[in-house]
Amino acid sequence: MADYRIEDLAREGGTTVRNVRAYQDRGLLPRPRRQGRVSLYEDAHLGRLRLIGQLLERGYSLVSIKELLDAWDGGRSLGGVLGLVAEASGPWSEETPERMTRAELIAMFGGLSDPVALAGAVRLGLLEPEDDSLTVFRVPSPRELAVGAELHAAGVPVGAVTEQLRMLRAAMEHVAEGFGRLMETHLLPADGDADETAEMIRRMRPLALRAVEAELARAMRRTAARRLGEELGKVLREEPERTRTEPVPADDAAEPALDRHAFMSDAWIAAVSRLSRLITPDPEKRTPHPAIVDIVVSDVPDREDPAELHLDVFQGRVLVRPGLLPGPDLIVHMDYDTARRVILLNDRHAPREALAAGRMTARGDLFGLTVFREALAGLSNWDLGAVLRELTAGEGAPDKA
Repeated sequence: MADYRIEDLAREGGTTVRNVRAYQDRGLLPRPRRQGRVSLYEDAHLGRLRLIGQLLERGYSLVSIKELLDAWDGGRSLGGVLGLVAEASGPWSEETPERMTRAELIAMFGGLSDPVALAGAVRLGLLEPEDDSLTVFRVPSPRELAVGAELHAAGVPVGAVTEQLRMLRAAMEHVAEGFGRLMETHLLPADGDADETAEMIRRMRPLALRAVEAELARAMRRTAARRLGEELGKVLREEPERTRTEPVPADDAAEPALDRHAFMSDAWIAAVSRLSRLITPDPEKRTPHPAIVDIVVSDVPDREDPAELHLDVFQGRVLVRPGLLPGPDLIVHMDYDTARRVILLNDRHAPREALAAGRMTARGDLFGLTVFREALAGLSNWDLGAVLRELTAGEGAPDKA
């Protein structure tokens, strides 16, 4: 067993004499034994001093370190304590940090040498200087840095990139706090066993990452669709009405909009399609969200095959077109009687009853149905059910010869 004077202990432990004394005063490091006027430390002191240094490097405060060391002193194994520390503060991805010179960074960002941007990246922790000369950096997340470089190459200013990452980090801190509260309230063992706690953190790690990835994908999809809808709306508003949808024959304009046809016949679907191009949304109620809803209606009288149509919702407009589109937000299957109750009679109880009875199914993102309902609610001065009944043979008026 080796003996160390305080200067030797500090040197071997990679710290200063002042820190050693501070750790003793805080109770993190046991007092040395005295041999005359000399204070002597042992290997156990050195081991604990190195452990304190490791915990500080991982971001633990001295108060947290004191609690961990007290747990160790209280009978828990060092292995259990270190295992818990490794799980909680270790990397939560398989990414390996890299080293990069300043010249390599400049080349990565297309020759840009911006001291302000560099300082911002250091403040965010994207780069960690290895010395005061700022010529060599540790890159904790090469993938995140590569994202920034690609955004810059696409035309995004470096300042905007770092600001976006700053906002993303703040949002992820909030998400991580939520998972932390979830674990603390429902998952962590009541007795605080270090091994069980480490195992729970190990299990939570992939679950949290998968949940964040799935929710980000959902949010990005919805945002991208909304932005695309807004841009399409701008284009459509700048074009003449006739160029907004598929070409319409010249004599179509003079055709009465309310000719009567059998419900869900091809002629009825075509008539509703023409009518949908004439209905404009209320600007004050218009929903910006786009959606595609495919509808399949079975058991249609005088049809051998199901009726197929789709609803194209954007900028509050509800365009009805024959046929189905691939990759809809929502696809709805229902029988003829259910379709009649839902579409013509506006029976609000029909969908729930039909779903329960198996006469109606819906697959996909139900948000698409919400968008459709919002768009219908925003139509200006139209009782849509009444208009559709006027289009339908046998619904409240004699058939047209």
